[in-house]
Amino acid sequence: MECTTESCVTHKEEACVCGSEKPYDQCCGCETMDPVQQSIAAWHKAFFTALHQSQTERLKKKIESSFGPILDKEADAVYEAIGKIWGSMVTQSDAKKELETKIQKIYSDVNRK
Repeated sequence: MECTTESCVTHKEEACVCGSEKPYDQCCGCETMDPVQQSIAAWHKAFFTALHQSQTERLKKKIESSFGPILDKEADAVYEAIGKIWGSMVTQSDAKKELETKIQKIYSDVNRK
């Protein structure tokens, strides 16, 4: 496939396979249509993705051991507060539905007369 301005446009929203923040056409460009080069670039991206995931897993373990009890207390506080907020939202929703039902009944009664 030959690179044209139109074919490059389809890649503008995609990120480059090397993982940089640059748009595809600025990083790798359409000039890299060689499947071997595309494969190498894909493996390059996969390597850095896996490396990032491994780093994240290691940090998660350390954070859990250092801050686990604190995070548990925070999670409990957030859960309790959001639970109250949710309950309030359900109560408000019920009140609105009740009002709608009453108004609908009023209109129905008026139409019957």
